[in-house]
Amino acid sequence: MNYNVSQQKEIAQYAVEHDNNYKATGEKYGISYQQVAAWVRKYKKSQTKPEKSTEMASEVQKESRPNMLDVLNRKDPVLEVQLREVKKRLGLL
Repeated sequence: MNYNVSQQKEIAQYAVEHDNNYKATGEKYGISYQQVAAWVRKYKKSQTKPEKSTEMASEVQKESRPNMLDVLNRKDPVLEVQLREVKKRLGLL
């Protein structure tokens, strides 16, 4: 049987609340000891991440993005060469 993320979280919470008894949890839900242990590790890892770190990461990511003016002011070297060639052909250079 496939379990969605909320069901996995529920099972992991049950195991944690019952002194990390993966064997009993696995028997109750009809899954293996190893699967319960994996979900508990995943659950504990998600619980230890501070929520602010994701907010801070998104702020850093926003700051590292170039603004629209920077993007528009960039010069494409290939287009610069093509422009120079066209200007030469037209006698503007």
